[in-house]
Amino acid sequence: MTSEGWPKPALQADIPAIECPSNVLDWLENLPSPVLDIASKIADYGGGIWIVGGAVRDACLGLKVHDIDFAVSLEPQHMMEIFPDSIPTGIEYGTVSLRGGNQFYEATTLRTESDYEDGRRPEQVHWGVSLSEDLERRDFTINAMAIDIGRKVMHDPHHGLQDIERGMLRAVGQAYRRIAEDGLRILRAYRFLDRGSAGVWQFDFELSEALRQNAHMLKAVTHERIWMEWLKILNGRNVAPVVEKMAHDGVLDCFMPGEWRSQHLRIAALSHPYVHDFDGLTRLALLLAECFSIEVEESLQALKMSKKERTYILDLHGRFGSLPKASLASMRVFRAVLEQHAEQHLKLEIVLRNHTIRPSMGSGKESADDVYALLESLDELAPLKNGNQSLVDGHWIMQRTGLAKGRALGRLKAWLHRLQIERDLADANEVESVLCSLHWTEENHLDWPKLQFPD
Repeated sequence: MTSEGWPKPALQADIPAIECPSNVLDWLENLPSPVLDIASKIADYGGGIWIVGGAVRDACLGLKVHDIDFAVSLEPQHMMEIFPDSIPTGIEYGTVSLRGGNQFYEATTLRTESDYEDGRRPEQVHWGVSLSEDLERRDFTINAMAIDIGRKVMHDPHHGLQDIERGMLRAVGQAYRRIAEDGLRILRAYRFLDRGSAGVWQFDFELSEALRQNAHMLKAVTHERIWMEWLKILNGRNVAPVVEKMAHDGVLDCFMPGEWRSQHLRIAALSHPYVHDFDGLTRLALLLAECFSIEVEESLQALKMSKKERTYILDLHGRFGSLPKASLASMRVFRAVLEQHAEQHLKLEIVLRNHTIRPSMGSGKESADDVYALLESLDELAPLKNGNQSLVDGHWIMQRTGLAKGRALGRLKAWLHRLQIERDLADANEVESVLCSLHWTEENHLDWPKLQFPD
């Protein structure tokens, strides 16, 4: 460290430096102390260290930086000797994770790559000391910038800062070559179009053509990697124009059921104001609304989504087109079943109707105005006196009915629970009064109502 507590300059890069923009300098002044300690230690060992990747991009854009990654000139084994508590998270590609307080910082040795025979990973990786060569292997110019911490300068050999100012996404070097190296870069390109509050960027012509003509390369990418990028796109602030561009370029057809160039209504639905508050999974369910359930299930499994994610989307898809009646009892059941998702369901139904989307499960004749009225009724619905939990259990019912354990007992408990919600019963005595009024001994228990939506 220098006398001012700042890391001394490390090994100098082999490319010219430029001044950092003022907002980047402000960001540097507030770097976490573990970052400064790491930079100082590598400088002490004669190595070079630079902040690279998304942290530099986001700092230049004035966005919050979540993760800081380093490029270093020291080889991975040397890094692990210097930092004994580091973790070899990707040592075959030169990456080790360095502990810094409660965080980890990835440090990757400068390298060159060649022979991407599978369109996913390089066949050969060579360690180096050239920052210039390391930045040349990166995907887009906005991701090919580096910051020298000790000298507080930037290296931007591919004019990423200029592209940020233009709102342009451009490949490093030849776009066709960059895409051919790793098909996942196709989805990464569309993700980077979404700049949040700054709007949507554009591709330069060469990259646009390379993406459109090489969309088939996604077939060589593992479904897990596709889903990770696709979910990030779906969670984006400007999801509608980005997905529209993906549909137009034939990219969606590579991993979504159907042909998407003509699906204007479903894509336009993503621009509805309500959709801004939906998460990526809900937005995906909306896109799949007109698909048959078997298509939806197969496509979700193909993407290797988690069981929890698949269940959430399939549940949404199965409810599309269903609405509660306007009665107090029906609204209470609807809210009790969907709980925190009740309002979202009605908003989804409004979006479907406003954009003339016809769910595969069918829907009633209710208009968007009718659903707005239900949304207002839900907002005005008073809380239940005793919440959603059943006031009585199976043992209580067995004592009063003589029923043994079995399906009939379970169905009677479910029926009483529904009536409790419908009528907002206050205690077990009121439930007992309702039980006495039921002709449960004269009816087939398979016909008894349950607490569910839709019925």
